[in-house]
Amino acid sequence: MNSPERAGWETLFQHGVFPPRYQTTAAPNDSVVEWVDGLAPGSVILDVGSGVGRHVIYLGGRGFRMAGLDASPTGIRTTQDICAERGIDFDGQVGDMKSLPWPDAIFDAALSTSTISHGLVADIAQALAEIRRVLKPGGRLLVDFPHRETQGYQRALRQAAEGTLTEVEPNTFVDLGPNLDPTTDAFLPHHYADEAGVRDLLRGFEITRLETHFLDKAAEGETASRGYWVAWARKPALDNP
Repeated sequence: MNSPERAGWETLFQHGVFPPRYQTTAAPNDSVVEWVDGLAPGSVILDVGSGVGRHVIYLGGRGFRMAGLDASPTGIRTTQDICAERGIDFDGQVGDMKSLPWPDAIFDAALSTSTISHGLVADIAQALAEIRRVLKPGGRLLVDFPHRETQGYQRALRQAAEGTLTEVEPNTFVDLGPNLDPTTDAFLPHHYADEAGVRDLLRGFEITRLETHFLDKAAEGETASRGYWVAWARKPALDNP
């Protein structure tokens, strides 16, 4: 999808030009704080799309053993350095979420926030299949997907109609133009989901909780600017691949 000349996470992380909420020392997502309270102490957790380590640092600081994967070497290196300073056990790997570099059934839990939707539906399904593979039977998953009932989705539809974004498949948008702003993640596909789509993508898991998290309050009669479907799920205890 992306040519070598297009911006990428490595460019963003090298220059620090990404939203403050994703910075290493930023507060964790509320959903992550609540979800991890249900995990056994000392659980081994994989963060898929670990960025510069925001959730790795938070979870490692609570005593969990952490692994993380990111496409950006700078992101992984930054996380490794801070984990070393804080005495956090961290197995960081640079790679593609569609092909995780770990053996089967070794993690107690996995999370992927603001990451897994950056792909075509087939890519997302493959990434989820990989997460399922590396989870132990009964292993827990926290994952989120951008919500269609938001101004962000409506704006993407308008931009696709105007020709400034490309809808590469239904409800998946990417900026393929030659003058891409290097300080944004528009170089990546953004897939927006409805409830049926989330349930279909997670069909290999048992969904234990599914809810909407809107990140800002909308005026009466309007939709929120941004929001996510947040799913808690688990790999079936009696796993049939």
